[in-house]
Amino acid sequence: MAFEYLPIMAQNSAPKAPRVLVKPSKTAWCPVNKPANESRVALLSSAALRLTNQEPFIPREDLSYRRVPSDPNAGAIVIDHHSGIGRVPKQDPEIVFPRSALANLAQRGVIGGLSPFHFSFMGGLRQHREIENELAAAVAKELLDGQVDLALLVPY
Repeated sequence: MAFEYLPIMAQNSAPKAPRVLVKPSKTAWCPVNKPANESRVALLSSAALRLTNQEPFIPREDLSYRRVPSDPNAGAIVIDHHSGIGRVPKQDPEIVFPRSALANLAQRGVIGGLSPFHFSFMGGLRQHREIENELAAAVAKELLDGQVDLALLVPY
């Protein structure tokens, strides 16, 4: 049920060649080994988010990612994603990047703590092999280096 979003978006996207839904060649899921209240948590967003002082996501098939500080007071967020569904989130990025809510959960002890950085990249890309072998691998390394126990993907 949770993945019904993908076929719907593929059918309703702007007039382009139909999207090809691809199965990853490697297992992408890991078991959760700690309870949430002992886990360091990071957000992953496909909304092409960045701080105002970071490089924009250009071109439309940008395979880079941005490290966004987990501190909600670190600066204003900009959404560079080209999707037409982003008008309201562009006014309030917390809708698609709830770093204040996650920081609140950490303060209340619901989660163990925050990764120093959250990560954002451009969603809707069609370069599947590069996403899996380059982008995902780079973000996974960042998560390992940051000793992140749990990464929450917020699709855009």
